[in-house]
Formats: sequence, structure tokens, C-alpha cells
Amino acid sequence: MLRDAIYYPQRGPGWLWTLVTGSLLVLVGTVTFVPLIPVQGYLLRVLRSTAEERPNPPKFTDWGDLFVDGARSIAVQVAYLFVPVLLVLFGVVAPAVAPPAVGTALLVLGGFALVAVLYFLPGALTRLATTDSLAAAFDIRAVAAAARRPIYVVAVVEAYVALFVVAGLGGVLVLILIGSVFAFYGQVVGYHLFARGYAGATGDGQDPYGSVGTAAE
Repeated sequence: MLRDAIYYPQRGPGWLWTLVTGSLLVLVGTVTFVPLIPVQGYLLRVLRSTAEERPNPPKFTDWGDLFVDGARSIAVQVAYLFVPVLLVLFGVVAPAVAPPAVGTALLVLGGFALVAVLYFLPGALTRLATTDSLAAAFDIRAVAAAARRPIYVVAVVEAYVALFVVAGLGGVLVLILIGSVFAFYGQVVGYHLFARGYAGATGDGQDPYGSVGTAAE
């Protein structure tokens, strides 16, 4: 999956303008958070478009919807990550007010919780994108059912490879334009893979993009 997903952001007419727009938003987002909201909305649109088996990435249109979707996506991510991050933070400060073992235990617990959340979060976000319902994103039973399927496991692992390697490289170079290109490009690839895994897991267990480019626009 990862091999052809790397080329996903380059498909369809107007892909270069989409890449430039997203990259500029990410670049400006290093100074002020606001431009990152439509970026998150666009990534939610990538999840929706991929789950519907559209071969080409979506475009930056209907900016009002992008801001609304971005805000909802951020809300879901914050809700899922709140407890793990809180545990890690408590683990960091605990040695100052409690025995070191308490801090270690909190750090370990928070680490495990963070890994679990990062594994289930792609399914939750894809459910948000495909159902347009915040409640659906918190249907843990439905998310867990998809997360058990092998196709979901493979897609999520490959997606995080794209996010941490491609987008991570962009984070290192974020002070220059090329860095924001890497960052945005890696996110689009990662979210495309998230949705492929979830769609396959809730379908026949196979990659819905097994025959790339055959899906209808």
C-alpha cells in the first residue's frame, strides 16, 4: 500500500496547486495556529474521499466547511489524546512531589495509553469523516472492531511511517518552504492510508485501492 500511496497527492488535475496551498498553510501555521484548522479539515476530506474510493485527492474548496471540519477533527484528537498526555505530564512532574516509582509508573501507563490511542484514532477520525457525526468518532466498539482486521494494522503502521518519516522530515525543515511541503505531503499520504485501512477493515478485508485508479471519480 505504501508504495502507491506515496504518489497519491500527485494524482488528478490541479494537484500541484493543492500541494502548494497546503504547504503554505502549514508554513504560516508555524507562526499562528489558525491556518492549521483548514489543513485538518482538508485531511478529514482526504479520509472521506479515500473511504469513498475516489482515486484523486480532494481540493481546497468550500473554506467554511474546511474550518468547521478542521475544528471537529481537532476536537476529536484532543479528546482522545487528553488522558494519555495528562498521564505523561503527571509522570514527568511526579518525582518532585512523590516517590520516583510513581512517576515511572505514570510514564509507563501514559506511554501505553498513548500508543493505544494513536492506533485507534485513525479509525475514529475516518468514522467522523464518513458519517459526519462526532458521536460516531467515539463509538469505541465500532472502531475496535475495525482495528482488529489485518488490513487496518498494515495500513496504520504504513501511515505512521509516512507521517513520521516524510512529515517528520518536514518538521525538521519547517523553517523553509520545502519543509512545509514535506510536512503536508506526508500528512496527506498518512491520512490516505488511514482511510484505506479502515475502509478495508469495514469491507471485505482487502485494500479498496488494490487496483489503483479504477475507482470512479
